[in-house]
Amino acid sequence: MKTLQQSPTLKATFQEKIIAKKTAKHQEIHQALGDTTLGGLASFVYEFKQAKNQFKGSMGEWGVSAIFKCFPDTWVMFNNALIPTNNSGGLTEIDHLIIGTRGIFLLEIKTWKGSFTAYNDKWKRREGSNWVEISNSPTSQSAYHQKMFAQWINSVVPNLPNTCVYAPVVFPIAKWLGVNNCSAPVFQGVPALLQTMVGCPECLTEQQIQAIADAVANYKIPENTTPTPRPIPKPKLIKRQNHTN
Repeated sequence: MKTLQQSPTLKATFQEKIIAKKTAKHQEIHQALGDTTLGGLASFVYEFKQAKNQFKGSMGEWGVSAIFKCFPDTWVMFNNALIPTNNSGGLTEIDHLIIGTRGIFLLEIKTWKGSFTAYNDKWKRREGSNWVEISNSPTSQSAYHQKMFAQWINSVVPNLPNTCVYAPVVFPIAKWLGVNNCSAPVFQGVPALLQTMVGCPECLTEQQIQAIADAVANYKIPENTTPTPRPIPKPKLIKRQNHTN
């Protein structure tokens, strides 16, 4: 399998968006806690968690990507691929984007340890004898990735099969998973994923693989993008005062 990369400019643009998001979070903490010791500690804890999650995710993704080298050279992989989410320059990141004769696979890798359950895209993790809700749903995220990528790729590469885009979630090291009625397939361990990928029907030609890979590799944010307008706030009601003579 060949590993390709997107342009450094696109990566830099995405990093700018990440930095802006972090800055907004720090401003939110500052507004809530001010220039206090508690505020500084909260900012430090936020940065520490971000760095820790990024390191764990990168290590897990690197280990998984090495396994996919077993696929033929006609297949293509992008690590940390960026795809558009709308027409105004929005981007979202895919851990591994794999394009082959058996389809396009948008892999979401979760290096979560422990036990997890999910029903209707609502996730919980086990903490001791309790089940605690998880705010970010991996299956909802993957379903969103699938929808966005399918809309975009069909607009730039015509005549693709309707069901060639898959967006599975993979848990390489989870102890236990109980998943029902979610909007994206979930796999415990990479071997189960590989077996499913190999079992998918042949649906793309080598020419289509190359066209899709070129579209991903050469994607640029449109220059004439207009930001999504914010909703106009409702006018505040002015209470009338009763004047007495």
